[in-house]
Amino acid sequence: MNDQDLLQQLALGNREAFTTIYQQYHGGIYNYLLKFTRNPAFTEDLVHDVFLKIWEVRTQLDIKKSFDAYLYRLARNTAITQLNRISLYDTIRDEIMHRLSTGINDQSLMNAVEAKQYEELLQKAIDQLPPQRREAFILCRQQGMSYEEAAAQMNISRNTFKQHLSLAVKAIRDYLLEHGSISLLILLVSLK
Repeated sequence: MNDQDLLQQLALGNREAFTTIYQQYHGGIYNYLLKFTRNPAFTEDLVHDVFLKIWEVRTQLDIKKSFDAYLYRLARNTAITQLNRISLYDTIRDEIMHRLSTGINDQSLMNAVEAKQYEELLQKAIDQLPPQRREAFILCRQQGMSYEEAAAQMNISRNTFKQHLSLAVKAIRDYLLEHGSISLLILLVSLK
């Protein structure tokens, strides 16, 4: 089956076509992204993000030329976006460390009102998650379970769990960026 046939089947929601595409391109995309990141675990997360995006937009895919070129461009753009976010967080973290080293303590970053506001905002972000993503986030980030423990409790594979958690964290981060103040964002980054 060629790429166009696979894409037509994928658009219809055929999971076997998706699995075939994943197996066919996973290694190449992984090696390509590893050149950008030089971090195997981060690269694997990016690969999952790329294929998750393919699944999410499967009905809108209208690739006239090369699926291969489209997929690698999507992978490159995904890597650049994530690396830019990391750079932003590193800048914020550096600012926090600078403030702490110059004698500004945690109280200047957050007073009691901000703490309550942060907790309420975080809870709203968590409440808006789909059930499985919410459960993945709570088990791993709030209850401290490992990926394996949480996946077993949810009765799903480790990779499926990682996808749910990754999407949950992204949704929460985006919600906080949209609805929170910079001090809340700085606090969130500093507590990781």
